[in-house]
Amino acid sequence: MSSKLPIALALMAGLAAGVALPVGAPASDKSGPADKLYTEGAGDPSATGIQSSTPVTFGAFSELAKKCAPAVVSIEVEGRMGPDIEGGDPHHGGGNGQGDDGDGTPFFFGPGGPFGGGGSPFGGSPFGGGSPFGGPGVTHSAGTGFLIRGDGYVLSNNHVVENAKEITVKLLDGRSFTGKVIGRDPATDVSLLKIDAGKETLPVVPLGNSDKLEIGEWVMAIGNALGLSHTVTAGIVSAKHRGDVRPDGRLRYADFIQTDASINPGNSGGPLFNTRGEVVGINTAIRADGQGIGFAIPINMVKTLLPALQNDGRVARSWMGIQIQEVTPALATSFGLDRPRGALVASVVPRGPADKAGLREGDIVTQFNGTPINKNDDLPWLASTAGVGKSVDVEILRDGKPQTVKLGLEAMPGEDQVAQERGGRGKGPAGDAAAVGLGLALLDGDDREQLGIDHGVAVIRVEPGSPADRGGVRRGDVILKIDGKNANAPREVAQVLDGTRGGQVVRLLVARGQSRVFLAFTR
Repeated sequence: MSSKLPIALALMAGLAAGVALPVGAPASDKSGPADKLYTEGAGDPSATGIQSSTPVTFGAFSELAKKCAPAVVSIEVEGRMGPDIEGGDPHHGGGNGQGDDGDGTPFFFGPGGPFGGGGSPFGGSPFGGGSPFGGPGVTHSAGTGFLIRGDGYVLSNNHVVENAKEITVKLLDGRSFTGKVIGRDPATDVSLLKIDAGKETLPVVPLGNSDKLEIGEWVMAIGNALGLSHTVTAGIVSAKHRGDVRPDGRLRYADFIQTDASINPGNSGGPLFNTRGEVVGINTAIRADGQGIGFAIPINMVKTLLPALQNDGRVARSWMGIQIQEVTPALATSFGLDRPRGALVASVVPRGPADKAGLREGDIVTQFNGTPINKNDDLPWLASTAGVGKSVDVEILRDGKPQTVKLGLEAMPGEDQVAQERGGRGKGPAGDAAAVGLGLALLDGDDREQLGIDHGVAVIRVEPGSPADRGGVRRGDVILKIDGKNANAPREVAQVLDGTRGGQVVRLLVARGQSRVFLAFTR
């Protein structure tokens, strides 16, 4: 997806910088200091024998592997069969774990490997497509994680465990534990798990400072690559701040570290180490059609989420209430800028925080709470971690003149509320199809006239990771038919969808803009 398209900051939950983002902060009244959950930094450099100034040798990587590998775990997941097993999922791609970055560029993104559902790089998975070990409708997949606290807290990717029925966590020494999901955040693809080892203290790895990573710096990855546990690879940091990468087609907060350390399906959720043995990123995606191009979530981004994940199981974010887009060279010239920079406000949500603060269409946000906005992708994450209820200074250019406005970040409203505030479709009585993860509302007469239809139900909410989400249903779609029958009222549609059986395939005809699209997903 081109970054030139407008980015709706703060309009939808769980979406990434790129199209529709909640702008604000993780919020939890119960959250305690994040440093209680993990060790900050390697401490004594003698723990690995390597300091930042130490020349890196093959022996150094051997020492790192010995010290770090015991805290890296393999994660095996049993889940329900989804659309990817039935021939491709628009979010996660085909059965071999291939996904899409939004513009047709293939990515491996997901557990994959010999455990991947319905296909593997080896020519077919013994567990895919209805495993003989789990029965029809059951999938098995594999990923990676790492222990951050001695009583069994494990970090991994959200996509490794989001559809899990059962999770098995295996240590280097061969011991297995049942894993429990403590918290997930689809918007950053991070999950926090817990295993119970009784009174035993498990090996852990410290978390480093990803902001201090330098391009060209040596890094090492350990993971369950292609189902081969504790595979060690090394490389360098190829680039930082890759915000335009959409590994699985989902919109998400993205600020990836790019590395040429070999990462394969199954490495998802595993640690990327610096030469001190500190975790600086969570490996999450590779380019399927390239070599030496992998991506990791910066660990500093993850640290900000941990209190909410531990205490609340999810991350609540606040709301800025603007839609932004890239400042292109041509736009920069038209606005009198010396170079493309900042985030251009394309629209302001009525009665939202930005509206109350006096922001207007055509303003260019150049600084947020003291941090310069060099490109539009910088703003969503900064605002999403500023703090619910916090008052921040937003520096803008208006008609070529700098101004500073005071903006109070608010708690992000529900998507149905946002749709109504924007004057969007779906203003009538609502209904929820909880079994498939949809929020529905009645179309009004104007909407029907605009679309040229006499029936239809608006989708005002799609739960991340739900059957409908995996089937490609989007907020803003209008459901016209279910299995060939007209969709007339929200509650009627919700009844039909909730009444489907587990494993039953549902076919929808939806209006999306001026197009009509057939979608199918498994309950």
